[in-house]
Formats: sequence, structure tokens, C-alpha cells
Amino acid sequence: MLNKYFVVVWLLLGGAYTAAEEEQSPSEPEPINKEESSESGRVGALISEHSEQLALSLEVKPNELVWLKVKYPDQDELVSVLALEQKPRMPQAQGAVLILHDKEQHADWPYLIRPLRMSLPDAGWHTLSVNLPYENSQKYPERSLGAKLNDQITLTEPISFARQLPAVRAKKTNKESGEELPVPDAEAQPEATDNASESENVDIDLAEQQKGKKPTLPYRDRSLLHIKAAMDYLHGEGYQNIVIAGYRTGADLALDHIKPNVPQIPKEGFALVMVDPLLQNDYQTDMAKFFGKNFQAPVLDIVNGANLESRRLANERAVGARIANMSSYHQVSLTTNESGAFQVSLLRRVRYWLGKYAPGMAATKISSRR
Repeated sequence: MLNKYFVVVWLLLGGAYTAAEEEQSPSEPEPINKEESSESGRVGALISEHSEQLALSLEVKPNELVWLKVKYPDQDELVSVLALEQKPRMPQAQGAVLILHDKEQHADWPYLIRPLRMSLPDAGWHTLSVNLPYENSQKYPERSLGAKLNDQITLTEPISFARQLPAVRAKKTNKESGEELPVPDAEAQPEATDNASESENVDIDLAEQQKGKKPTLPYRDRSLLHIKAAMDYLHGEGYQNIVIAGYRTGADLALDHIKPNVPQIPKEGFALVMVDPLLQNDYQTDMAKFFGKNFQAPVLDIVNGANLESRRLANERAVGARIANMSSYHQVSLTTNESGAFQVSLLRRVRYWLGKYAPGMAATKISSRR
């Protein structure tokens, strides 16, 4: 009797625990970016670049998120690109700063990128840090064997002899009575014909499958589409004074973006900031050819003074700027490292330079000059 009492109590407690556990169990997480999933009909992504963008969007505040729409020529659907913005925290906005990170980083990279985008709004700048694509977004394992162009089956003598024999199927029997069941006509195999051995080889051309596929867009072209979408967004926000700040390879992409419009760039309304730039050879060795003569827009070149190679490359750029007679080109050498002290010093230098050489202009200031 006592054992039955314990069994009843155990069942009651187990049921109560199960009910409480069901009440306290968290509900399923809501899908990330509901609007995007409802429009495309897809949830989640297999590409690491997309999944990391979604993960980054969960780490920042919702009011910082900007999803840009980019159209790749090799894809039919629009691609969502993450950008992080900060509105100016001053009564009078100075302009907008587009921040381009280094290769294989992201829009909220803790070194330099995040401090820039978070501190410049205190000086009246609207910052937008855009995610650039990965150079190799889909990495496939290397093949140990060479790729096959085609496969073929050679009809050897044993295979030809086997094809001439009639097909033999296992007889089906009734499990209960043990009697043989008739084979349907549809399952009966026709006998081999006399000309079966004269069949030709069967070729499967695997290269034909690749003809219909579009070529993958190069990394640089995809990056320029991201930058263009970000610039269009800033223009849509009403900003006419826009600064592009590029870190290492981001500076090289900034030059790629402005290259088609260098002759039309005005003296005011645009500025370029390059931090420890890593430029392609054409830009590095011949800045006069790139910027032309008497380029008037302000350019700030921050050099990593702790690196001998960076100082050598900086000297080449300084010579090129002098030959091109770039009157607003300024080169500054700083000992760059990931310490907080350096970042504070660099941010102060950038804010001071922007306030002096690329300030925003109010309408009253322009009208007073007439």
C-alpha cells in the first residue's frame, strides 16, 4: 500500500514538473529580418557572408541598421547589404562620412572602424559604415584529382555478351500459398537484338552543364556596387558634403569609385581620408596620372610610421602629389597600433582635419558671400 502511495505521488510530481517545464520553455525565435524573408520567401542562407551579416545585425541597435539593395549582374534577385549608420549629435550637421573597412573585415570592426563611426557624430557628422563583400565568399575544397571533362562507357566483350542474354528476374511467390505469381508484361524485359553489340560509346559531356551558368562577378566589381549603393543612400538623405574614409584596401576601393569622376570633383563638397592605405601599383606610383593636375579637393593620407614599408610607400605618394600640384593633399605619420591611445589620437586628428578642410556649409554662409 505504501509503495502505491509513493507511485501516485511520483506521477503527480512528474506531471506537474512536466507542465511547469512546458510553461517555462521559451518560444521559438522569430525569423531575422521578417520583411526580407516574406518578400523572398526564404529564411536563412547558406552563404557565410549573408549569415555573418545577420549575426552582426543582432549585435547592434536596431536604429543603426540600414539594408541596402544591390543588384549583381550575375544574379536575378536583389542582394541585401548591411550598413551601419549614426546620425549627427550636433544641431548643425557637417555632412556625411562613408567608412570603408579593410579586406575580410566588416562594418563594425572593433579596430578603427567602430571608433570612427561612433565618434564622428559628436562633431556633427553622419557616419555610414557599409559591409564590403568577401573576396572568396564561397570556398570549395581543392580537388586531389583532375576534373573530368567527359565520361564514357566502352563496350568490352564481356559487357557485349551480357547484353545479348535475356533478362532474368527473380520469381515472385505468394507468402501464404507458396504459389508462383505471374510477372506483368510491363516488367518483362525484351530480348537483346542482334545489333546490340554494334552500339556506339555513350559520352556525357560535363562541360555542357557549365555553359548555361553566368560567370561570378569579381570581388572589386561587387565592392564598387556596395559603395555606389551607400553613396546613393547618403545622397537620398540630402547630404551634399560627403567624405569617404578608407582603411587599407578600403582606400584603394575608394579611389576605384571616384576614378571615373575625378575631373568633375569640385573643390568643396568632397574629401578623401586614407588610413594606412594599401593601393594598387597604378595608384601608388603615379598619383599625378590618377588625380590629374591641380586637384583641389582635400585629401588626408595617414601613414603607419612604425612600418618601414608603409613609410616608403608614403614617400612615393607624397612625391606624386607634389608632381600633380595637389594643394590640399596632407600626409600625417602616426605610430599605428591597436591600442586605445593610438585610436584616440587618430580620431582627434581626423576630426580636426575634417573640421578645418571639409566643413559643412549652411545656406546663410553661402548667401553671405554673394
